[in-house]
Amino acid sequence: MIYRGACHCGVVRAEYETDSPVRLRQDGCSFCRARGVKSASDPAGALRIRSERALIRYRFGHKTADYLICPECGAYVATCMIGPDGPVGVMNVVGFDIAELRDEPAILASLDGETPDERIARRLARWTPMTLIEPGAVT
Repeated sequence: MIYRGACHCGVVRAEYETDSPVRLRQDGCSFCRARGVKSASDPAGALRIRSERALIRYRFGHKTADYLICPECGAYVATCMIGPDGPVGVMNVVGFDIAELRDEPAILASLDGETPDERIARRLARWTPMTLIEPGAVT
């Protein structure tokens, strides 16, 4: 199945392709909690993000991934990092306003106590291979 969505202003658009049932997650960090984030990923799926403008990248905590924010409306849409096989990411179904998913319940996941290496390993095992297209960069 392919899910499509866009940020509030439409500058950033996504296609998330998966053959697996979507299981949404929430973590308890202050960044995600303040934004009502519900994340989806599938290591066997595909995530394609296209932005008309260069995205804002924000790093915090262990500084092991980029949180992608629309430069126009400020919606947090996804998180990504470069893995050994290329970019991987997790998308925010609320930030992309994906109608079929945004109101579904999410499982609360605690990521407290993870070391940077454990966090990277978890992401590489669970996140979705992704393509990010924006002015000035293609990954």
